[in-house]
Amino acid sequence: MRQKPDHLVGAIETSLAVIEAIRAAPGARTVDLAEEVGVAKSTIHKHASTLVYHGYLRKDEGAYYPGLKLLTLGETARSRFPAYSRIEEAVNRLQERTDEDVDFVAEEQGLVYTIAESYHKWEKHSGTSSGYRAHLGDQYYMHSVASGKALLAIYDRKTVEAIIDRWGLPPVTSKTITDREELFDELERIEAQDFAIGDEEYQDGLRSISRPVCRPDGEPLGALSVSGPAYRLTEEILEREIAPVHETVVTELSEAIDESDPDNLY
Repeated sequence: MRQKPDHLVGAIETSLAVIEAIRAAPGARTVDLAEEVGVAKSTIHKHASTLVYHGYLRKDEGAYYPGLKLLTLGETARSRFPAYSRIEEAVNRLQERTDEDVDFVAEEQGLVYTIAESYHKWEKHSGTSSGYRAHLGDQYYMHSVASGKALLAIYDRKTVEAIIDRWGLPPVTSKTITDREELFDELERIEAQDFAIGDEEYQDGLRSISRPVCRPDGEPLGALSVSGPAYRLTEEILEREIAPVHETVVTELSEAIDESDPDNLY
């Protein structure tokens, strides 16, 4: 995780805080943003007006929404991620072989973000899923999801400590690990068994299995996960049916990355 610079530009931080507040609550108005960001309404007006002019925000009847410029930036970030085409192929292949939800996340600044996904054919029908569906760009605390824990397990302790110091260990569900030493015990178990399990720690009723995917030089690229309703992904099903297929596809993806154009692994 990158170190915090000695000197940050306050005006830029305010603009970014405005964007983040609108991402969390689309349709926010000036007074709402002033309260959330902690600055005067006149300051919000200046920053928001500048962002609207440049296309990063949209204003409609006094309410602010994310602008389409952000969509362009997000798509560029996703499509230019190292070995993205290989990742997308692996996600689709694993979904077809497990018939469950599959996604690939990457870590940046101590959070993980969904950059590729493929979902169960029943996902659109009520009562047949966990009630949760990730979307491209969704971000997660690493300790709360299987993919995040899979990556933390291969990081050195100093890096993990820095991530915890920055983001804490907030509870997402009643099963989320919120104790530092308990998390380190969990990471030791993950390292020993070579995969991570998310057992309703992010979403009630959702269970996941995840493994890290590394670059040819051994540095982590991200993590590939299979998820589904806990009633369907029982411990027996995960270990007997899902885990072997998952391991095979992760290995295939790692080998494909080894063979890919080095220019795609900047």
